[in-house]
Amino acid sequence: MIKRFIFLIFIFSLSFFLYAKDKKNVDKLPLLNTKWVLKEILEIPVFQTSDTAFIIFEENFRVLGNFGCNLFFGEFNFWKRRIKIDFKGATKKYCADMQLEEQFSKVIRNEITHYYINNNELFLLYQNKVVCRFEGSIKN
Repeated sequence: MIKRFIFLIFIFSLSFFLYAKDKKNVDKLPLLNTKWVLKEILEIPVFQTSDTAFIIFEENFRVLGNFGCNLFFGEFNFWKRRIKIDFKGATKKYCADMQLEEQFSKVIRNEITHYYINNNELFLLYQNKVVCRFEGSIKN
């Protein structure tokens, strides 16, 4: 009888702990298959124009996005809070304002070492410095 009672308490405690843990992460979007729209780069707010700068990390370890004018693609690996983006290529159309394009391209190609997600925001870091902040929405 006592063993059964202890077992029931253990099961109840475990289920409560797992529920509380899942409940805490309900608002946290996953890294994969989320469309991350660029909101800030190198501490400068980004105001989107006709083309939206974004990035998507797919389940097959491919990354794709838009620098603000041109589309880009590549591959990535991540583990714990580290991330490595292997840039493969991009379209090459001319755009009237290339400043965001050039900044975002440089950051994606060279300056990403870590990431973290806080609620619906993705932060890409170079060592301990945030270089990009994104707002997420589930990819359609």
